[in-house]
Amino acid sequence: MDKHKNSKRYVSEKYLNLRKNALDYSSEDMNLKLQNSDQVYIAVFDIPIESILDGFHTQTLVMLFGLNTHLYHGNGQVIVDLEKYVNVMKAMQSLFISCSQVLKYMQLTSDIDFYESKNIRAYLKTSDGIYFKELDMGCKEDRFLNMLLENVLKEIAKVL
Repeated sequence: MDKHKNSKRYVSEKYLNLRKNALDYSSEDMNLKLQNSDQVYIAVFDIPIESILDGFHTQTLVMLFGLNTHLYHGNGQVIVDLEKYVNVMKAMQSLFISCSQVLKYMQLTSDIDFYESKNIRAYLKTSDGIYFKELDMGCKEDRFLNMLLENVLKEIAKVL
């Protein structure tokens, strides 16, 4: 039995490994010279989805600054190369340019393990580390970050 199949919901090892690899990726791995310590170069959003099917209740949007936009599904399915669509790339760039505004409302964390939640979980990586926030939409910063995320998802929906 898979160790992630518990009383909650199942997510595949492949999904967990892809998600972790993205969050472990460094600016050095990307050959990226950061402009400052607030520059976000990796954005990962764990997004809950309504589904009665195991593995289809969560997806993770992974964006690497200027490089990749991927969508990982809890069952292990992967959609890559989304950045090749001009409007997806523009929405991703907009997110990276603007999201540093909310860093001061997030907490630095080393805990990147996946967990279940009814809320979107945002992980923004800078040279200082990974900033985390669970978006409950109770403040303008949550709504702002969610708006940036929704812009990317809307553009992805147009090409899928």
